[in-house]
Amino acid sequence: MSSKHTARAVVIGGGAVGTAVACYLAMDGVDVTLVERGEFAWGSSRRCDGHVVTYDTPPGAYSQFCKYGQDMFHEAAKFLPVDFEFSPEGLGLLVDDERDLDTVRANYEGKKNEGIDVTLWDRDDLRHHEPNIGDGILACLNFNGDCKLNPMRLCQGLALHAEANGATLMTRTSVTGLRTDGERITTVETDKGLIHTENVILAAGVWTPLLADMVGLAVPVRPRQGHVLVTERVRNLVGKNYAEYGYLLAKGGKTRSNATPEMEHFGVAFVLEPSHAGTILLGSSRRYVGMDIRPDPRVMRIIAQRARHFYPALADTRVIRCYAGLRPCTPDAKPIISPTHLQGLFVATGHEGNGIGLSLITGKLISEMVRGQDPFMDISYMSLDRFGSGAAALSATTATA
Repeated sequence: MSSKHTARAVVIGGGAVGTAVACYLAMDGVDVTLVERGEFAWGSSRRCDGHVVTYDTPPGAYSQFCKYGQDMFHEAAKFLPVDFEFSPEGLGLLVDDERDLDTVRANYEGKKNEGIDVTLWDRDDLRHHEPNIGDGILACLNFNGDCKLNPMRLCQGLALHAEANGATLMTRTSVTGLRTDGERITTVETDKGLIHTENVILAAGVWTPLLADMVGLAVPVRPRQGHVLVTERVRNLVGKNYAEYGYLLAKGGKTRSNATPEMEHFGVAFVLEPSHAGTILLGSSRRYVGMDIRPDPRVMRIIAQRARHFYPALADTRVIRCYAGLRPCTPDAKPIISPTHLQGLFVATGHEGNGIGLSLITGKLISEMVRGQDPFMDISYMSLDRFGSGAAALSATTATA
């Protein structure tokens, strides 16, 4: 891809978030260069499922933020030049512990009051819709607007649309340094030369802290490893995407009363996504092992066992491969979408397992900040300031050229 010596904005990172930021900046008329050390979707975005969901956030401001981000995909499916296999077919949250039913019912009421399309199936309703479900599954809270897509095709579509709107794409390009003049960002150093710029957006997922450290900025993100098992092609086994209620407990760091010690140790909870190819993607796990992306046979075995609990017929289905990826986690499990104490330097990371679903809304918000506008919705709780990581972040207006 081409190189460039100047740009109004440089986005570092070519995953879902980085390509979305570049795309929205380009659509808003900003001269933007996107720098990626590999190819698009080279890191976490090709080692994840493709969920675009609202089921895994409790009712409240962040839930509404996720819903807005989800809604943006319906429009993007119309203008992106690549079919990213967007399917708003819904997701069911399965309950296998009677002690969780009251909490799930309260979640149902709260989400319904927010205007989210939810329905609650009892055991008989669930058996009617999913005849292969396990005998011990008691209920299902359906998020009928939740979606799935192909993350790699999404990144490709966002990058191509950014380029069509004037963006410069630089793949196979490593960032070697960031330069400042006083309290202002001025230059991105790469192995292909310097890019002089007024604005830099750090959108490299788990690699963002390494970039921020180049200018002495602390970004409290650590990598969480997650496994995905891929089965052989199957037919008529499952109707849509599912996850267990225990996934929310594992995500929140809560102890699950019906989890085995191994499940708790590896953070395993059932997540299922049928793919367009006819295979089934199975997860999930939560491990903190640095930057290690090697699948662990112990985790694979426990994921398979948990999947058979919910769908016993999977016992006769072969797993054809497994991969693990890294999710960028913050201490409070919410993203960082924020300016910083350096003028022109912005951070867009920490989405953990929601990076795909929140990519478009992150792109829109960062574009507003770079152009000197106030964000269209309150995201003050996503500011880098909340961690006390350094000097107070500037407002969007003062952080712009």
